Amino acid sequence: MKNISVKIEIQKNSKIKYEYNRKTKEIEVDRILRGDFVYPCNYGFVPEALDWDGDELDVLVYSDEVFQPGTKLNARLVGAMKMIDNGETDTKLIAVHADDYRLDHIQKLEDLPMEFLNSVKTFFSTYKNWKRPNITQISGFEGLEYAISEYNECVELMDKYGAMDKKEFIAKMKLEHPEKYTF
Repeated sequence: MKNISVKIEIQKNSKIKYEYNRKTKEIEVDRILRGDFVYPCNYGFVPEALDWDGDELDVLVYSDEVFQPGTKLNARLVGAMKMIDNGETDTKLIAVHADDYRLDHIQKLEDLPMEFLNSVKTFFSTYKNWKRPNITQISGFEGLEYAISEYNECVELMDKYGAMDKKEFIAKMKLEHPEKYTF
């Protein structure tokens, strides 16, 4: 079991896409989702972890509750979803709110409702299709061991490259670690 601190960016059922700006340390409105799309869960990030897309590592937080953007909470990792977004690795850790006793029974990915996992996969596979079909690709879900490894790797990336410009970071990483940008 691994607990992490997550800052909520987007609340469950929101049409508003917020984005954390590392330079200003503010959560800003990025855009409004098109059509009937709404976020299927609370969506946050790990401030001390840099994913291969040059942004903080994303976390999908399973909970019946809706958390406001900017809220910090304790989350228990249960797995991850492997995703490529426009050619960039964009892993989504999957966690549950660790301080909700109603979720104590969820200790691994397989304990989550299949409907939840299906809704997450469908949403992230299609919510950007208006830009072009298949802009996002999901190869599937991974368990806790993978999620912990990804978390640790991304904490190291933030320590080494957190001050680097996003485009410069991605270009450098694609040259040095091309395997991280394909399935």
